[in-house]
Amino acid sequence: MRKKTGNRQQNETVGENVGRVRRDKNTLRVNAASAVCALFLSFSFLWGRQLDRNGGVDFLSLQTWLCPLVMAACLLPGIRWLFSRSPRCRQPAALAGRGGFWCRAGILFLSWFLVFLAAYPGFFSYDATDELEEVLTGSYVTRHPLVHVLLLGKTVQGIRQLTGSYNTGIAVYVLVQMALTALLISWILGLIGRVCSKKWLAAALFFFAFFPVIPMYALCTSKDLPYTACMLAAVALLWQGASGYGVSVSGKRMGYGIALTLSLFGMAVFRSNGLYVFLLTVPVVLGLAGRRGRKRAAFVCLAALLLCLGTKGLLRTLLRPVDTDAQEAFTVPIQQLARTWTYSPEIFGETGQQDLFAFLPRETLARYTPKLSDPVKIDFRTEKYREDPARFWRLWLSVGGRAPFTYGNAWLMTSYGFWYPFTVIDVYNGSRYYETCSYFSCETEPPGVRQSRFPFLEAVYKSISWRDKIHRIPVVSWMFSPGFLCWIYVTGGLYLAARGRWRDLGAFAPVYLNLLSVLFGPACLVRYVLIFWFALPLFLVVIRSQICYTAMDNGESGKACRLGALQERLS
Repeated sequence: MRKKTGNRQQNETVGENVGRVRRDKNTLRVNAASAVCALFLSFSFLWGRQLDRNGGVDFLSLQTWLCPLVMAACLLPGIRWLFSRSPRCRQPAALAGRGGFWCRAGILFLSWFLVFLAAYPGFFSYDATDELEEVLTGSYVTRHPLVHVLLLGKTVQGIRQLTGSYNTGIAVYVLVQMALTALLISWILGLIGRVCSKKWLAAALFFFAFFPVIPMYALCTSKDLPYTACMLAAVALLWQGASGYGVSVSGKRMGYGIALTLSLFGMAVFRSNGLYVFLLTVPVVLGLAGRRGRKRAAFVCLAALLLCLGTKGLLRTLLRPVDTDAQEAFTVPIQQLARTWTYSPEIFGETGQQDLFAFLPRETLARYTPKLSDPVKIDFRTEKYREDPARFWRLWLSVGGRAPFTYGNAWLMTSYGFWYPFTVIDVYNGSRYYETCSYFSCETEPPGVRQSRFPFLEAVYKSISWRDKIHRIPVVSWMFSPGFLCWIYVTGGLYLAARGRWRDLGAFAPVYLNLLSVLFGPACLVRYVLIFWFALPLFLVVIRSQICYTAMDNGESGKACRLGALQERLS
């Protein structure tokens, strides 16, 4: 009898110790995530304000460092309280969200079709004219993804040959893109419908149907929409597999693997930075798959990589494009040298000037603008770089050693709009139709011709795109701001980390990796972080609800909250 009592007490003691260790780990995660979040919000707000008002951060000022720390200390208690709260635990409905797929897709298509009529034949902009010209002349360059160049150019060219109208060719491409995007988003809404109420589903449908950023790019012929669509599909598939929300995987494993492969392939092939995002996503996919599914997950990633490299290699062999990769890859170093020359030319010395002018002509450096690197990088002498790359990097390192703060501000000025919400995107102001804002290229460039059926609706989109009125309205402007959505994703991601929901966080890894990649891009534009808007409803639903299930029986056994069934989908 004493033995049994002693064993019971020992088990209770062990249980209490285990529980205490778990609570300590949870507390540590919450404290660490809250501190990081407070520091991020404080530094991004105060440094962003300096960049926006003064054109740079005063790194030598004590206030530059002290004020964000004080602000972070004030924010910390509230953030910690928020991160300590657990979401409602829900079981996925086996049938919820399955019905109405075609209905949802139809609603989306018809709502966008009104904008299509207002902007007929669509937003043929953002390098679309250049891409079509490549196809028409047969002279290709590597600046734009060749897959997209051929998809867009051959479609417009082929329809034009049949109908004699470039407008018809553009319209056909846009309509097909609209239809495919509507089908994808309808499927995403089906996933959302499994774990949220009908009100949330209706709100998500309304957002996708009418929030201006969505139809803007659903009707835009740039490479950003197919890239974003593939990334959105990859995120949704990763979350679906990682949460495994209870639906039977029997007979669907092959389809799931093929869908994930094609999504990752599209993500890697439609933008230059997409390949880097894909490569950095591979370890996350392997981690989500677990031991049981790791081999098949590795096969999926390898298949996507080989398909990407094979496609790019084949197109390079067939089309023989002119290589312009250097000026695209070296955006930040080029901008840093140009800023240093503009503000402190004496740093270069005679030898440094000769080296600088060998890669960037003096008249090109005179076109330096803090928020956009295109005017300078466009004339970067790639052939000189290939002859002696070490000369360029010696120059960059030597100048950077003498002007590190200038280098820092050169980089921050082209990227701060991605993480500072209270600025107006104005990198193209004064060119083409841009007036006080350059939010979106709301035009139909030649050889297309705008033929609006609803001029009033067209005027609304032009105002959002070219004028800053709506972007200066408090609260309303936040949803149009990449910086504000960055705050949502960073805060939400840290909340998931604080709650130990690593699989949910891992599913959105492509979104975060894409953000990191564009920080080293030529400017802050909505098109570079378009995934922020397209993935937002799914992300908010994941933050709001934790799924309770067992992967094999949809929670019918009554077991609590076991996340992670990607390994079962892939095994």
